Amino acid sequence: MTSQHTLADYVRILARGKNASRSMTHEEALFTMRTMLAGDYEPEQLGAIFMLMRVKEESPEELAGFAAAINELWPADIAADLIWPSYAGKRRQPFWCFLSALLLTQMGYRILFHGTESHTAGRLYSVEVFAHFNVPIATTMADLSSLSATSPLLYLPCAVLNPQLQRWLSLKSILGVRSPINTVMKTIAPPGIPSVQGVFHPNYAFTHTDAARLNQTDAMVIKGEGGEFEVNPERDCIARTLLNGIAGEIRIPKLASHIDDKPQEISIHWLEQIWSGETQNTYATAAIIQTAALALCAIEKNNDIEASLQRCSEAWNNRLPLTTELK
Repeated sequence: MTSQHTLADYVRILARGKNASRSMTHEEALFTMRTMLAGDYEPEQLGAIFMLMRVKEESPEELAGFAAAINELWPADIAADLIWPSYAGKRRQPFWCFLSALLLTQMGYRILFHGTESHTAGRLYSVEVFAHFNVPIATTMADLSSLSATSPLLYLPCAVLNPQLQRWLSLKSILGVRSPINTVMKTIAPPGIPSVQGVFHPNYAFTHTDAARLNQTDAMVIKGEGGEFEVNPERDCIARTLLNGIAGEIRIPKLASHIDDKPQEISIHWLEQIWSGETQNTYATAAIIQTAALALCAIEKNNDIEASLQRCSEAWNNRLPLTTELK
């Protein structure tokens, strides 16, 4: 007689039909993700779990349980002030949020990006921007120890955290749709370090902050440009926050419904031209400063957006030229 697989009962939780199925608890989701990260799963089980969760949409408990299991992969004592997940990629606007992060490093903060090496055709991914500017990209987990005041910006491909994470993200080409892993990866962060998260659908912000509460982490979530954590100055921006265990909201009104000089393509060279001052652009400047100001609120765990906007505007006006390593 064939013995039952460890995950069979967990697939059954999601698959018992319209009336008997339910969402996983935090502990059930934690066990499921731990088991899959260990490689103890059949591909049929992986596909079933991901697609059944997608159909019903992930619950905060499932999202938190999955994230908690992945967070166990982080080493201790990462010297970062902020975690910045980047998984959506860009197809309309340049990566203005990269310049926001760069601005924050010039203000004295250390930022760890983590993200995908790409999983959707036609998009520019942040790892390509980091490579273009010669910003360090981790190749082993030991490289995380290099994050410091003198090297304050680092990119960690999720495949370095665990190779299966990148493979699961790439399942879109097989399944035809994104899976819950795309959502989960935006919520992971080492203990004690706040994170900023961009989502496509505003309602997901509540799921993300509820998951942060369950895992006792600090998070800020916005409907970001292209799904990245980046303000679109042509829309009112509402940031949902969970900082120091307290839920909150930050609002930044739109600059205008239509900004005439809004770039129409994603070229990395826009970033060089805007930072150097060679090109002046209303949309880009607003996106960079407002995104940086929100991230600063997350770092300092407060909702004082006016003070953060003023500090980031001053830092932008006094920004230093890109170093040789960043050209």
